[in-house]
Amino acid sequence: MEILRTENLIKTYGKGENQFNAVDDVSIKVKRGEFVSFAGESGSGKSTLMHIIGGVDRATSGKVIIDGNEISSMKNDQLAIFRRRQIGIVYQFYNLIPILTAEENITLPLDLDGQKPDKERLEEIMETLGIINRRNSLPNELSGGQQQRIAIARALINNPALVLADEPTGNLDSKASENIIHLLRETNKKYNQTILMITHNPEFAKMADRVLRMQDGKITEEA
Repeated sequence: MEILRTENLIKTYGKGENQFNAVDDVSIKVKRGEFVSFAGESGSGKSTLMHIIGGVDRATSGKVIIDGNEISSMKNDQLAIFRRRQIGIVYQFYNLIPILTAEENITLPLDLDGQKPDKERLEEIMETLGIINRRNSLPNELSGGQQQRIAIARALINNPALVLADEPTGNLDSKASENIIHLLRETNKKYNQTILMITHNPEFAKMADRVLRMQDGKITEEA
């Protein structure tokens, strides 16, 4: 079943002679439970496309439909609620709140939405990601790899329609990077979680079910 569809997405920056399309007529479809990686050089449009799909940025034209909801036509407050409930984002630099414990960082999206966490799901996710014994630790007491595991758990806690991982290993050493990619693959399989991942590493990209390559704002190749 299709979980994501984009239709003729265009994102334009600049004016006149300086105008260019960072995303140029991109139409893709992603099935529920699929793990898709986006590869390409810096400036190819990967992150811009990811931000539009995640509702962090808006396209100049075109549509984004997630689980039957056209987010491109939502008002800002409606989109903010949808994004909080249905889209989990894992950034390169973790974006953890320094004064909150690991567990509090994980449950933050639920707290912001006025919901209580499902204790069984919380325990299972922390167990799967190997961080259950660090639940009361502050971010500055954790390694980079552990902080990224917390960020992944936070992205999963809402059981979102999509998890978007934007260079999730870009700030880690090679061993920690490999562990994080394997954990993303494990959560994809275990929870049937749909994941879209940006990576510059061709070996990590190949671990996905499908690789979409971007150049000059266009999807140029699919493997």
